[in-house]
Amino acid sequence: MRKLTLLTLLISLTFSSLFAQDQTFEFDEKKTLTLAFGSCNRQNLDQPLWQPIMNHKPDLFMFLGDNIYGDTDDMKVLEEKYRVQKNQVDYKKLRKEMPVVGVWDDHDYGKNDAGKEYPYKEESQQLFLDFFDVPENDARRERAGVYSSYDLKWKSHTIKVILLDTRYHRDDLERVNRVYQKNEEGTILGAEQWAWLESELSDEEASLFIIASGIQFIPEDHDYEKWANFPQERQRLFDLVQKNQPKGALFLSGDRHIAEISSIQVEELNYPLIDITSSGLTHVWENAPQEPNQHRIGKLINELNYGLVKIEETENGLRVVSEIRGKDQELYQVFGMVY
Repeated sequence: MRKLTLLTLLISLTFSSLFAQDQTFEFDEKKTLTLAFGSCNRQNLDQPLWQPIMNHKPDLFMFLGDNIYGDTDDMKVLEEKYRVQKNQVDYKKLRKEMPVVGVWDDHDYGKNDAGKEYPYKEESQQLFLDFFDVPENDARRERAGVYSSYDLKWKSHTIKVILLDTRYHRDDLERVNRVYQKNEEGTILGAEQWAWLESELSDEEASLFIIASGIQFIPEDHDYEKWANFPQERQRLFDLVQKNQPKGALFLSGDRHIAEISSIQVEELNYPLIDITSSGLTHVWENAPQEPNQHRIGKLINELNYGLVKIEETENGLRVVSEIRGKDQELYQVFGMVY
């Protein structure tokens, strides 16, 4: 009986850690809920976008990976790079003005383009959580990976932000002549994260899901990292959204050192899925070619950029306007939809 009780307790603790609600943010009755996001931020470069971001008075900032450039097996080096970023003058101001949440990509994970094989991922995870001031007793300290969710309470609505970890469990990719080959059988998220995501997407109270990861969800034509390198995982995600039929779902991504907006229509979903890519905060691919993207809306942007998601209540549902802006707050691209 004692062994059974201990086993039951261990199972209970595992599931409570896996499915624990991470955090809820409550906002006032303001007309517009504004969320800002960005990626690819070298801690040792000029960071000219924090003040322009603050000028919009966002309610939340989301770091979508490469929050620093760690690229090391030495955790002391990684810790110091996080310290440098955390003490950057304008970033410190931003942290005082709004909550900051985030997920990692490869460079802050610890190694360029790395997946589950990175040997220091457990140690790196704790430094990542330290950077975001996650309490020692938080469920995320025990998870295998840094995925998380946040309920944003605004007026009568719940906006659920889901941040996916596309590194900790990601299977290997083969690269031939600098081009990543498709892995038809591997996983990006791993079994536990998939189970968690399915639970999160089943929340019927949410008026809108904002689902983010370090790598792009929709584009499939370029040669670099993307969900489409694991076609069955990408389709599984689309199928999961279609199965749950959320009132609204929007993708956000980073990684590419460019910005663009992509769209795809999923069968039996009454709105298109949109992927807003914003990258980078400190450096971009200045000589980026106009690479193909059959799903792109508008143009490819290779200037310093950040993203905004502005949400307003209308008689017909939530109006969600996504913007890509630059260091002088110039508007590079905008896309709006009512969910």
